[in-house]
Amino acid sequence: MWLEMDVKHRTPRSRTSSMGSDEDDESRQPLLVNDDTEDPGVVDADSMRFFTVEDAVEWVGFGRFQVMIIFFEGAFSISNAMAVMMIAVLAPVLRCEWWLENWQVALFTTMMFAGMLVFSVPFGSVADTYGRWPALWMVAFGMLCFNLLTAFSPNYYWVVILRTMLGVTFAGAPQMDTLLLEFMPSKYRAKAYLIYAVFWSLGGTGAILLAYAVVPRLGWRYLIVFSCIPAFFVLIFFKALPESVRYYMAAGKRIKALQVLERMARLNRTTLPPGKLVKSSEAPRGTMKELFKRKHLRTLIQDIILWCGAGALYYGIVLVSSEIMESKASCTGSAVPGSSDAIPCSCKPLTSKDYISMIVSTYGEFIQIPINLFLVDLIGRKLTMTLNLALVCAFFLLLNLCVSTAWTTFFLFGVRAFISGTFGMVYLYTAEYFPTNVRALAIGTCSTVARVGAMTTPFIAQVLLNYSLSMALYVYGGLAGFCCLVALLLPQDTMGRKLQDDVQVVSTDTQQRREEAA
Repeated sequence: MWLEMDVKHRTPRSRTSSMGSDEDDESRQPLLVNDDTEDPGVVDADSMRFFTVEDAVEWVGFGRFQVMIIFFEGAFSISNAMAVMMIAVLAPVLRCEWWLENWQVALFTTMMFAGMLVFSVPFGSVADTYGRWPALWMVAFGMLCFNLLTAFSPNYYWVVILRTMLGVTFAGAPQMDTLLLEFMPSKYRAKAYLIYAVFWSLGGTGAILLAYAVVPRLGWRYLIVFSCIPAFFVLIFFKALPESVRYYMAAGKRIKALQVLERMARLNRTTLPPGKLVKSSEAPRGTMKELFKRKHLRTLIQDIILWCGAGALYYGIVLVSSEIMESKASCTGSAVPGSSDAIPCSCKPLTSKDYISMIVSTYGEFIQIPINLFLVDLIGRKLTMTLNLALVCAFFLLLNLCVSTAWTTFFLFGVRAFISGTFGMVYLYTAEYFPTNVRALAIGTCSTVARVGAMTTPFIAQVLLNYSLSMALYVYGGLAGFCCLVALLLPQDTMGRKLQDDVQVVSTDTQQRREEAA
């Protein structure tokens, strides 16, 4: 509140003496003016500078505040990945424990994605209307509770119900990406997001490593309990996560927005730009009418196709890795004698070789990160996405070849690497393209259709693949090729583009102010 009082008591003489010795001290004080401050004897708006949230983020730059956001949300991402990527281990383990049919295994996986599908849009609306922080707290609390309760499930049906509820709460997780990108300067946004994606890969790898150590000795119930530990610590320190400044401005809460910006500047050991923070326009927030405006429609439709394809392809390769390795062992004559695929629902316990193969394939997600870091600001988001999808298509088709286990592992490694890179690019492009007032809703809507793709993939990876491996791989390869064409035809790239706020700005020129300050 002292900022408002400082403006109200400032005299014309103190403001106009720009050549005095107090110039530097005054220029370092951010100013915020109430709507009802109209007395020209108190504040002359025409003689003052203005800055927006985007100006402040660009001015303050990348520093300790952004590092804190990346690491906190990274820990959050690790906890979520360990809960979600558990499907790669739980599906074969529960098949053996309860002698499940193929369709039951597929349903168990699909219902989690169904929960994500139903609640992705509602979570986007909650985040745009009430803030990113409340939506993400609900995600953290729900993921911990429902994942932990799964460990005490007495039968298959309870596991299906609780995994569905886990999917319901995970539907709000994409808001983490929204919050992260809103605090990143445009110069560092793509690189920061790709570095942040490492944490999801760490969580997925950690889930497989934990399963390798725990399941053979203690069973799957202890595996789930241990996987909840990261989520427990995230929830304890959740207060450290700031609310979105752009949400505050879209909601007209300028004082709270300024408090967060001051915290950012303080942690980065710098100051906010001189002038006053302008008030955001009262544009409708979180409405489908705003999202489906004609100017966004083509990009939105293509985004929806890309998200749907990425969801099917990413979770598809997660589910089919062990089945493909088993099939290739039969193809090359290296299968264990007595093993047979004659009974599709037969129990095939995961061996040490299976765990190692899954761990190696997850390392692909780490390899693609430096590649995309190099390409994303060189050739742009659109072409990087197109290249990733083209390679996904090629590696899926190569998996049809009857080759050694080493080559099969390499092809799986390639698919996992570049579909992970594709998912990262799709997230980044969507968050950069849509304006603040519908950004969370856009990501929620696109995330919904990604779950449609993820819901279909268990029936390809766990049902169709048991009858025809080649047909399943051709389906995945064809889908990757189609998405590659869609990405190439996107109407514009977002490289170097500022996040759009839909804010009416009276006057702003960040570059000029930087030059004057220098």
